[in-house]
Amino acid sequence: MAKIMKIMVMLLVPLGFITTVGVTAQAKAQSTPKSIRGIWYQYRGKNKFFVIKITKNNVYVNSKLTYSTKKSGANKIFIQSLSKKVTHGSGVSYILNGHYKYEYQTFGEFWLSKEKVSNRRVLKNYHHMDHYNVFTKNKIKHNYSYHKDSFKDIGR
Repeated sequence: MAKIMKIMVMLLVPLGFITTVGVTAQAKAQSTPKSIRGIWYQYRGKNKFFVIKITKNNVYVNSKLTYSTKKSGANKIFIQSLSKKVTHGSGVSYILNGHYKYEYQTFGEFWLSKEKVSNRRVLKNYHHMDHYNVFTKNKIKHNYSYHKDSFKDIGR
């Protein structure tokens, strides 16, 4: 009986290790990339700003918790990384809730651009057809967002 228990333990311990490693890898995939974390501002005119705060496990839009690891459905944070081949750009973009059922449930693709405003790189977002949102780290009273009839800027 003791011999059977030893064999069972020897078989189950590695299986438990594999399961634990799989869960850890999944948890890491759920956290937002460090490159896009922080508080980002977009000027909307009349001294008003659209604010996105991206933390490791949450995304706040104008101080409202929108996506989180603790939410469910379309509001559960699920990072989908898109390579430059998919995005047509020169880098990687991220969909913050890539586990969605319909496209309107996403917040669009985000990436840290090589373009700079006030000597700091900007966060870009492509959500609706031909509209690129640009967010800065500082409250700057100028909206850098633009329209372009091309997907070539995604990931740049």
